Amino acid sequence: MSLFTSYLYVYIGTIFYVMASYYHLSLKDWSLKKAYMIALPLVCIEYFFSLRGNRRLNENSINPINILLITMCFYFINTWLLNYYVIKNKVNMGKEFISLVLIMIAFYLSSNIKIKNLN
Repeated sequence: MSLFTSYLYVYIGTIFYVMASYYHLSLKDWSLKKAYMIALPLVCIEYFFSLRGNRRLNENSINPINILLITMCFYFINTWLLNYYVIKNKVNMGKEFISLVLIMIAFYLSSNIKIKNLN
């Protein structure tokens, strides 16, 4: 499995995690039972993709801290997309952008990945 595919698996996992965690905020009339019925299947799918992607990234010599930082970037992007397109909350893009840049700087500073390895 290529490094790109491993990152893609982690990204897909974060999509399902964000949907499981935050989608119920867009529902007007929901109960705890309804939230569980929506979240549990999504969490199972998320677990499949995240576990496989994390394992493959680790096999490609990506350390757990770097995996966590890139996963945080993916969570951030997917939560922003859900917030903007589904929940339709206004977002302060200046603060959000600065937060994402700081996470990416942390990833860069702690990373031993060379750009040529992404091919």
